[in-house]
Amino acid sequence: MRLLIGIILLSWFSLAEAQQISVKTFRKLENDLSARTENRLDQNGDVCALIKVVVPEQGFYFDGDGNGIVTVERKIGEYWVFIPYGSRYLTVKHDKLGVLRAYAYPERIEKACVYELVLTTGRVHTVVEEAELQSGWLILQSEPSGADVYLDDKLQGTTPFQKKLLLGKYRYRLELPLYHSAAGVVELTEEGRQQLSVPLSPAFGYVTVRTEPETGAEIMVDGEESGLKTNATTARLSSGVHRITVKLDMYQPQVKEVEVKDGDTTVVAFTMQPNFAELSLSAPDSAELYIDGMFVGKGKYRGRLMEGLHDLEARQASHRSDKRQELISAGKSVEMILQPRPIYGKLDVITTPMDAEVWIDNRSYGKTPLTVTDLLIGNREVELRKQGYASVRRTVKIEENKLQTLQETLSSGRSVTLQTDREGDILYVDGKQIGVSPQKLELSYGVHTIRAERGEQHTEKQLEVTETGGETVVTLGFGLLSQIHWSSSVTPKQKEILSRLVENMVQVEGGRFQMGGTPEQGSDAYDWEKPVHEVTLSDYYMGKYEVRQSEWEVVMGSNPSRFKGEDLPVEGVSWSDCHEFIERLNALTGLSFKLPTEAQWEYAARGGRLSKGYKYSGSNNLGEVGWYWKNSGDRVLTGKWDSNEVDRDHCRTHQVGEKQPNELSLYDMSGNVWEWCEDWYEYYSVTSQRDPLGAASGFYRVIRGGSWSDAVRFCRVSSRSSNVPVHCSFNLGFRLVC
Repeated sequence: MRLLIGIILLSWFSLAEAQQISVKTFRKLENDLSARTENRLDQNGDVCALIKVVVPEQGFYFDGDGNGIVTVERKIGEYWVFIPYGSRYLTVKHDKLGVLRAYAYPERIEKACVYELVLTTGRVHTVVEEAELQSGWLILQSEPSGADVYLDDKLQGTTPFQKKLLLGKYRYRLELPLYHSAAGVVELTEEGRQQLSVPLSPAFGYVTVRTEPETGAEIMVDGEESGLKTNATTARLSSGVHRITVKLDMYQPQVKEVEVKDGDTTVVAFTMQPNFAELSLSAPDSAELYIDGMFVGKGKYRGRLMEGLHDLEARQASHRSDKRQELISAGKSVEMILQPRPIYGKLDVITTPMDAEVWIDNRSYGKTPLTVTDLLIGNREVELRKQGYASVRRTVKIEENKLQTLQETLSSGRSVTLQTDREGDILYVDGKQIGVSPQKLELSYGVHTIRAERGEQHTEKQLEVTETGGETVVTLGFGLLSQIHWSSSVTPKQKEILSRLVENMVQVEGGRFQMGGTPEQGSDAYDWEKPVHEVTLSDYYMGKYEVRQSEWEVVMGSNPSRFKGEDLPVEGVSWSDCHEFIERLNALTGLSFKLPTEAQWEYAARGGRLSKGYKYSGSNNLGEVGWYWKNSGDRVLTGKWDSNEVDRDHCRTHQVGEKQPNELSLYDMSGNVWEWCEDWYEYYSVTSQRDPLGAASGFYRVIRGGSWSDAVRFCRVSSRSSNVPVHCSFNLGFRLVC
């Protein structure tokens, strides 16, 4: 094989001791964009300047000033040196030609600019002679790879292995953990290449560990945890004998020695020896079972119990516990019945009148007078029942071997006071006149019809007299109609229409409720519906319907609505317009109508005291109770809310009262038109409130209920919005409270 040896000769342009490297020219290349296209950045993120160093030889090195050099690239006939802008000098070095130190640039180095530096140097001549050396390549591979390679007992590397060596013979050895070593002799000849592929034989095997009658035992190998549980196969184990240990809760540990053979899987099986007995306990269903003082269940228990002495117990109310101590032997099945013994007392029951049914703890025992024997001790719930009389419920404490006595007089009715809002009104009970208001009398248990008459007016209600509670006061009201004081200027038509409006005012019994985005409102609830807070309201009347156009017209003499119809809700009215209407209405009727407060509106929309927690007013299905964008047009729409579709389908308001009412018989609280409320709009307070009136001032007034043109989320009973008091819209109306 031949090897090239270079002999370096120098020819000088000047004396030997003179400068070997010098600058011929330095100039800026104005039209060269190489620095920009290369886009090399310095440590400050700026585009580097580029010095193109033109030299006839190779082997040059470059140093910069304090700004340093970013990078150097070798090109044909030149070097490209990238430097930060503002650099001041450059040092050029060559192993044979010497050093050009701190060459100062003759002009300022700018960002992304290109400069040319032409050097003059001595020349390096290479004279080639041929020489003969005897060498070749040795290539060793193994299966698997990664084996250590030893040549003449010296470690040289790992497989796959390649190295140039002098010709001759070499002893090789390959070693890899868990494999048998492979060795031999290889000779490198003048062919120059020798390649060997050596398969390594495994010096390991596997062990499959099985347990019965249960699996899941921890496996240890030679005293070390394997992280495996039976049934499982171990990782590689070196050939030879290994100690396998298995451990399982409530079984004896077991150990076996296993011989692992090259490349084989050895199976070892263990039959686990139990440290426990199978225990079965039975007792009455209500009895509590305890083992060694620990509760294990009621009525029946089946489980494992470690061998040894154990305390077993069944406890039952009004019984003496059954306690036993048992010696439990491993590997056996133990069945045991525990029976607590009852403790009894006696009870005499006497009533006036007699023959009342006696029920004790919901079990019938007969009629009074009665003596009940063999009653379990403890508190017993006794109920006495007789037709036409109030039932009596008492708790009696029964004691061991003692006779208790319960004596009761049964009541056949309850005291009731009947009254109206004016003395002298005639009162009837079940069609029989009983006198004038107020009247106190005894009524038997059951449902009675109560009636009051005042001239041509009358009012009636059903009264259920129950066995619970004390004296009852029943007030019969003649409603708002009886309180009207008509203005002398009212016309017959006004009287007719406004009487209907007053007659349709529904009494809302006050109460306490959680106002805001409560859980039944779901994920639709917005932040401005929170926090949920408690509100308490007094009684009030609310309009069964939204104010109709016919009612607006007889009071105001005009109709601003876009969608015309006597029984359609009036719309296109501002908050200020509503107040002008109310002022005139109150003057005509002598009543005190108002816009509802936001709390009054939401309480009524939820159904007041009769609320069933619906998402919308009266139902969880908005289509049953309200007109909204999907059902208020010529056809039922599908999909998500779309304003263009609302227009194309001619969606609009609908006659009041066509949908299903809510729990208070109020209609259209969800949908049809938004409804003005009295309050200024503000965020809720977390504190509890009573009859809140809202903020003292503001910019927007509250509107509630959603409308025919809205998506479903705006029609929820907790949804709220607002607008300036002078705003008018064809989807915005109102209803009244009084």
